[in-house]
Amino acid sequence: MRIGVRQKLVLVSLVVLVGVSFGFTALNLTLSRGWIEEDLKERAITFAREVAATIGDRRELESSELLEGQIHEILTIRRSVTQIDVLAFGADGTRVAAASQPDRRLPFTRKDVEQARQGQVISRLVEGEGDRYWEVMAPITLGGAVAGAVAAKFSLERADHLGARTRRWTLLLTAASVVVMGLLMSLAVRHVVDRPIRTFLEAISALRGGAADTRVPLDTTDEFGTLARQFNEMIARIGQFSEELQSRVKEATAEVDQRYQEVQRLNRLLFEMQRRLGHAERLAVSGRIMAEVAHEVGTPLHSVAGHLELLRQELPSDLLTLDARRRLAVIETQLARVAEIITQLLDLTRRSPGEPTRVDLGRLVRETIELVGPSMAAADVTLHVTMEPDLPPVRGYATQLEQVILNLLTNAMDATPHGGRVEIATSAPGDRDHVAMEVRDTGRGIPAALRTRIFEPFFSTKEAGRGTGLGLFISAQIVREHGGTIDVASDEEGGSVFRVVFPIAEPAT
Repeated sequence: MRIGVRQKLVLVSLVVLVGVSFGFTALNLTLSRGWIEEDLKERAITFAREVAATIGDRRELESSELLEGQIHEILTIRRSVTQIDVLAFGADGTRVAAASQPDRRLPFTRKDVEQARQGQVISRLVEGEGDRYWEVMAPITLGGAVAGAVAAKFSLERADHLGARTRRWTLLLTAASVVVMGLLMSLAVRHVVDRPIRTFLEAISALRGGAADTRVPLDTTDEFGTLARQFNEMIARIGQFSEELQSRVKEATAEVDQRYQEVQRLNRLLFEMQRRLGHAERLAVSGRIMAEVAHEVGTPLHSVAGHLELLRQELPSDLLTLDARRRLAVIETQLARVAEIITQLLDLTRRSPGEPTRVDLGRLVRETIELVGPSMAAADVTLHVTMEPDLPPVRGYATQLEQVILNLLTNAMDATPHGGRVEIATSAPGDRDHVAMEVRDTGRGIPAALRTRIFEPFFSTKEAGRGTGLGLFISAQIVREHGGTIDVASDEEGGSVFRVVFPIAEPAT
């Protein structure tokens, strides 16, 4: 069962109110009862003293008939007095001079009588079965000496009856006041607390329903008014932020659309380049050159396809991420590379790539990893890189060396099953006069009978349709042109390791 704030406040207040009200009522009744008992005690003592004062001399004290007549008159007038005994003190002891009930004396002890002889007043509250009463004894003084004592029994029955009725009415009035105060408190809480809370809940419900211009119409000086003003300010700031966000989303969406159109244009350009590649192959003088160019075109196309697929998966509907921008840049770079290869094909001759330069092999490895990383992730292949820092540079052509790295990593990925691992490592062993690079896969390995042929043109260990057989041939040719060596070590159960070694560049003069 769900209890609201108003019910909780009223319930807690009622519990406190009931506890405090009935606690103070009980305390008041207890104190009142004590005060009444003290008052009745004083009245009983005063009564006993007044009766003792009516006895003027020894003769009256000795006259039993006179005393009994006075006692009878007193009992007739004072109904709360139920018994009176008059004691006379003499040299021979204490005797009862008169008694309202001769057969039953008031139970005062010898000690009480001795205290009365000394002029003291004795009083005690007696609680019997169904009755309570004060027993008092006051001395009778004649001629300056204590001649006797008046003992009286003062009943509290009427006082107890009035006290019980007073307690009942007090409790009833307290309960009624608690009920009335509870109702008034419920109305007050409903007006002061429940109504503002409902106003807030209605505003929140309207906001949840899409009413962004909703405000809390509270203009009070209490905490609810302050909360309403801060709530309205927060909603206004959220609305402003939402408008700015929508504006940015629209701008980003427009930019994404523009990039998407650019990708489509690049795809059309790629298709046109592929068509021109086919035409160039038909016109090529050398079949080997055409096969080499076809392989070189296929490799970047593979990278473009991988990045384009990731772009479609990662591109959000409302915002273009930085990774998506980077992948678009990669696509443009690879298409430019394809264009360069196509141009070389159309020339029908292998032109010199220019003068060799000092090349940082570690940088080329990192850039190539950026190209093949998405494809390896899509193939569920883990790439582990170990590069020695501060490698000495080699002398050569960066684009051709990048082809070697790309071919070796692509072949390793193709040979590795799902969940496998590809490793690439660079180092400058020995006296650092050469730089070595190793590419290791965890594929099925190369049979010993085929290892001597893997660098021949048009030879491939891949399944039919998955390779041209030119990748390793071209890589070996580039390595030899750079004065390096390439070899392979393979285990049919543990994969293959391709090791490439280049001489370092001569110091610049």
